[in-house]
Amino acid sequence: SERIMLAAYEASCDLAERSGPLPAWSETRAARGVLHPDHYDTELNWPERWDALRARIAKTGMRNSLLLAIAPTATIASIAGVYECIEPQVSNLFKRETLSGEFLQVNAYLVDELKQLGVWDARTREALREASGSVQGFAWIPEDVRALYRTAWEIPQRGLIDMAAARTPFLDQSQSLNLFLETPTIGKLSSMYAYAWKQGLKTTYYLRSRPATRIARAASGQASSAAPIPVQQAQAPDADAIACSLENPES
Repeated sequence: SERIMLAAYEASCDLAERSGPLPAWSETRAARGVLHPDHYDTELNWPERWDALRARIAKTGMRNSLLLAIAPTATIASIAGVYECIEPQVSNLFKRETLSGEFLQVNAYLVDELKQLGVWDARTREALREASGSVQGFAWIPEDVRALYRTAWEIPQRGLIDMAAARTPFLDQSQSLNLFLETPTIGKLSSMYAYAWKQGLKTTYYLRSRPATRIARAASGQASSAAPIPVQQAQAPDADAIACSLENPES
C-alpha cells in the first residue's frame, strides 16, 4: 500500500509539472506539507523517498486532490474472471450457468491439494457440494489444509479489519470493505464495528449476513437417482496467470 501511494503521489507531481497544480491547490493540506500518512501513527518503510517527495510537492504541487481508493469490483471481477479485490473467497465451489448447462467450478488450488493427499474423490466432491463450498467439517482432511481454505464466513472478521486498518494510512479516500456474519446479533455487530472504529477505519461497506452462493442445496433432498450436475473440465491456469480467479474448474 505504501509503495502504491508513493507512486501515486509521484505521478501526480509529474502531471503538475506538465499541466500545473490543481486549481484549488493552495487550499489543500498537501500544500501545507501535510500528506495523508501524516494523520496516522505509522512507520514508513522508505523515509528518504518520502522526504524527497515532500520537497518535490512543495516545489511543483500536485495535479490531484485525492488519489487512491479501493472500490467494489464485483461486476468488473466477474467480467475479468478474477476475484473481488481485497475480499476473501466466499466459497471453494461456485455454480455457473451457461448455454450448455449448469456447471460446478472448484477452487483449483484446493483440488490440487486434495489430489496430493489422495482424498479428491466422489465422497469429497459430494460433501463439498452439500457444504456449499466449505471444507471445515471434513475430518478426513488435515486441519492445516482446512485452515488454509477457510472462506470469508470462516475467517475471523477481526483479521479483515486489521488488514484494512493497515492499508488505511495509504488510502486517501477509502476502501470497500465487506464484513461477513452468517448470524449477526446486536452484540456481535456492536463489538465488530466498535473495533473497526478504534482501528481507524473510515468506512465499511456491506455486511453480508448469509452466503452469497448456496450451491445445489435443494438437490440434497432428492433421490440418489437424480442426474448429477455436470462438472466443467478445463485445465487450471498456472500461478502466474491467476489472481484468485473464478475460472477454477476441477481439472
